[in-house]
Amino acid sequence: MSAIDAQVPVPAPAAAVPHLERSSSVQNTTNPVDDFFGYTLASSHTRDSRHDRRISAAESTLPPPYVEAPEYTVHAREPVTLAMSLFKFGFLFPPFWIMGVVILMSPLRAPPAATPSAAWLPEKTEAERQVLIDRMRTAELKWAKRCLYALVALVLVAVIIAVAAWATLRA
Repeated sequence: MSAIDAQVPVPAPAAAVPHLERSSSVQNTTNPVDDFFGYTLASSHTRDSRHDRRISAAESTLPPPYVEAPEYTVHAREPVTLAMSLFKFGFLFPPFWIMGVVILMSPLRAPPAATPSAAWLPEKTEAERQVLIDRMRTAELKWAKRCLYALVALVLVAVIIAVAAWATLRA
């Protein structure tokens, strides 16, 4: 036996230490953290947790059950509008922002219907269609204002660069 082996203490088996004994209801499993600190709470074990039970091969391949999000986390999606697309593509081709600003001055109306059966969203009532129009108009105005702000910022940057270039060439 070397000097190193003599210095390393050997832990006693769990059955020999009274405070490490487990109840028979835990199925002879030990918690390494409890074993390290040497103290176990009787109520620290969960019995109804789905993580404590063994999962069969069939259950392990299934995805978790779908649960509806609580009502306070559900957000109404903003409708995709022309102004939103014009704002995004305006970074590639800035004249799109000019077309987005024009939307600020144009009214949003439902498409005209030639016949009652060909009406826009015939399954909805007139009030529901009006709510949808209002939501779309709100989104259109928001993105059209962003087009305006982006266009103003672009013009200001261009004016600042032009003035700086003119001042540099004049001096």
